[in-house]
Amino acid sequence: MKIMIIGGGTTGLTLANLLGEDHEITIIEKEAEVAKDIADKTHALVVEGDGSDISILKDANFTEMDAIVTTADDKTNLMVCEIGKSEEIAKIISLVNEPKNEELFASLGIVHLVSVVGTNITAIKKLLYQIGDARIIAQIGQGEIQILELIIAEESRLVGKEAQIHGASISVIYRSGELLIPKQNTILEKGDLIIFVAKTVDLPKITDLITGK
Repeated sequence: MKIMIIGGGTTGLTLANLLGEDHEITIIEKEAEVAKDIADKTHALVVEGDGSDISILKDANFTEMDAIVTTADDKTNLMVCEIGKSEEIAKIISLVNEPKNEELFASLGIVHLVSVVGTNITAIKKLLYQIGDARIIAQIGQGEIQILELIIAEESRLVGKEAQIHGASISVIYRSGELLIPKQNTILEKGDLIIFVAKTVDLPKITDLITGK
């Protein structure tokens, strides 16, 4: 995954180092001294410049990114979100420093918000790995294994079949207010909420199968 982080502060740098082994990370930092300092502390590509300047973003291949994480002040974060929406970036995640500003971000259609009040790197990481409507419950190791929950759609080819998915393990089925531990003869139904374990690399095809896409 290609990820751009706007802001090279503690959160941005920590996130870059956490994700750097598995993804291509670019950090945009407007303060020259800060940019120089973090360049020595990470393997990510560090670009000095204003993250709200569209020319800087385009020079850093903004439009090729799979995800944008903006960790600057709320004004900059909001501008980056607007640019990201206009360029149809697949996933945009923003910190919100002032809770009163959450409504502004929501009005723009930015649903992946992390409040600075009590924020942590894990919250951002989970949003980065969220796939479609699947909600991540936990990650194992360095993120190579995921535990997720997702509802089986009416269009899914799994409806009417035994509770088995190639490449995944179904742990629990929540159906009509009841928790079921799947057995060999358990049949999946539309609307079943399943909790399953799968490798991250296999998630796109598995979630497509569950949602009927």
